[in-house]
Amino acid sequence: MPRVRGPMAARPEGDGPLLNARLFGDHDRGGYDVAVSPDALPWSWPATFGREAPLTLEIGFNRGKFLSELARAWPDHDHVGIEVSRRFAWRLHHLLSAHGPENVRIVWADARAATPALFQPGSLQAVFINFPDPWWKKRHHKRRLVQGPFAAQLAELLAPGGRVWVKSDVADIAAEIDESLAAVPAFGDRTTFGVDDLPLTFREVRCVRTGLPIHRFHYTRQG
Repeated sequence: MPRVRGPMAARPEGDGPLLNARLFGDHDRGGYDVAVSPDALPWSWPATFGREAPLTLEIGFNRGKFLSELARAWPDHDHVGIEVSRRFAWRLHHLLSAHGPENVRIVWADARAATPALFQPGSLQAVFINFPDPWWKKRHHKRRLVQGPFAAQLAELLAPGGRVWVKSDVADIAAEIDESLAAVPAFGDRTTFGVDDLPLTFREVRCVRTGLPIHRFHYTRQG
């Protein structure tokens, strides 16, 4: 993606879709190794959205196309996106502030650190993991998202019947996530889904256009 310039790169001010000022003390604080402020906890999503509604989470929303379209397609749900890149978080804040939808909140943070603090066990109806960064270099493998303990944490955060939905165009990464989720006793069997079952991400549109294979599957939290 080209460097974000102009208003999209400006630091967000005041309240709005981006929650970093409330969670970390400032919209300039976020990303890796930044903990949610104890003063912000316990966090209430019904208070944040002003209603009681089923809750979903997208981890790594990138440009925000999927998250925005999902919120419009599922207006009876509230949707949270966590993204470790500041430029994408600030960019989506400005887009949502200008064009909505209003049932979205975003956080610039490392999801592995933020999710246990922000979500109660059984509080999520769905978690979406779309085209996660493969972190090819060996020294960066520890940054890959769904490994060991985090897969079990996702199962704990889901309500019975809730699902982890996965999309990836990298076979090795899809297999690694598949193996991690399959090892969690709380999950049922792996189920594949189709291109039309969920909104497309920006990358997915390009993959479909060029015929690049995409691995799509979900796991359901058992009761």
